[in-house]
Amino acid sequence: MEPTWHDGLSRSALVELVEGLLTAMDRAVPKLDAVAHHLGLIAQQGEEFEVVGGVADQVADIGDELYTTSDREKLREWGNQIDAPDKAH
Repeated sequence: MEPTWHDGLSRSALVELVEGLLTAMDRAVPKLDAVAHHLGLIAQQGEEFEVVGGVADQVADIGDELYTTSDREKLREWGNQIDAPDKAH
């Protein structure tokens, strides 16, 4: 029987969950970038659209955060640290 980790989920279930979340992030980041780009173009149309520029910046920041969070190499290192024998659960 596979050992359970957080909230009783097996390691394989956690891996599937993380892979699903990463796939969702992979799909979301380019869409957020496109939204930020188009909002930025709208903001250039005049002073009445100035607030849209701030929204564009915020959307771009969200995309950047998601991209940084989904760094596979960092996640792999973190997972390997958890799996280290001295970090038994």
